[in-house]
Amino acid sequence: MTTAAVATNNRFLRRNTSRNTKYALRLSYCVFLLILTACAPTVTSTPFIPPASPNDTPTAAVSISFSTPSPQAVSPTAPPVSTPEKAPTAEPATLTPPCSDSLKFLEDLTYADGTIVTPGQTVEKQWRVANDGSCDWDGRYRLKLLPNYPPLGISGEPALYPARAGTQAVLTLTFSAPIEPGTYRTAWQAYNPQGAAFGDEVYMEIIVQ
Repeated sequence: MTTAAVATNNRFLRRNTSRNTKYALRLSYCVFLLILTACAPTVTSTPFIPPASPNDTPTAAVSISFSTPSPQAVSPTAPPVSTPEKAPTAEPATLTPPCSDSLKFLEDLTYADGTIVTPGQTVEKQWRVANDGSCDWDGRYRLKLLPNYPPLGISGEPALYPARAGTQAVLTLTFSAPIEPGTYRTAWQAYNPQGAAFGDEVYMEIIVQ
């Protein structure tokens, strides 16, 4: 390559380098402006509105109306309140009070106290009594020998003579006089079906000779 050609080539290279440098500077400047524009705060302008004159303020017309209730208007009547009916009160059942037992001694009908009998003699003793209680005597009522008295030949518990309440009855027991001479007394008590003693005692007293 000749010297002239080398010089021409160098001038061409310098020209291109200068152009590239200017282009790069312009491009950098444009990028710098874009960055500044993007980062700058946005200011919104508020349009100025002049105050309106007091005479220009529109006045709203207010209409007030009053309604008078009609004299014929009747307020609705509340439905009658129903009163719940009371359930009939059951009257307490009248309980029949339990009857009461009682025996009243009236008189000795046979063998008055102190009667003399022979040894081993059969003695049929009778007492008149009254059922002055409110219970009827039936087959469940008994006569029982009182403690510490001799049975004089009677075993067990004889039945009390059946008698309705408020009536009289005759009690009859058949004894056997002891063989040994002496004075003997036997006594008996009435008992109801529940095993309770009631009434007067009945007794017999004999003399064995």
